[in-house]
Amino acid sequence: MRSMRRNGWRREGRQGRNRGYTIERCWLGKTSRFNDVADWSYADLPKVFRRDTTARSFVVKTVADLEKALSAPNDSMIFIESIMDPFDAPTAVIMSGTNGADIDYGPAAPGQHADPASHMR
Repeated sequence: MRSMRRNGWRREGRQGRNRGYTIERCWLGKTSRFNDVADWSYADLPKVFRRDTTARSFVVKTVADLEKALSAPNDSMIFIESIMDPFDAPTAVIMSGTNGADIDYGPAAPGQHADPASHMR
């Protein structure tokens, strides 16, 4: 952060919130309870470090929300919390199916399916 400030670069933090673990949803089952993570107000994170912070925090759900956040003045830190669909994942990850689970957990990993993408439909 100091280097960013010293060089006049935009000081920006981002955090995605999708209520779980995307990769594990693809590997071990879309609705497996293990993958569920409680929501937290990540946009309030700058206040954890400094209660009287001048950081601007945004919660974005749409492209328009993101554009507004990215157009904010660069006079303090910008923190962006992106709300995302818990089942949104890159096609390559979805299609890898249980291959990643095989590598991480072995071929007897729980929740494996014969059709690699069947559990993400």
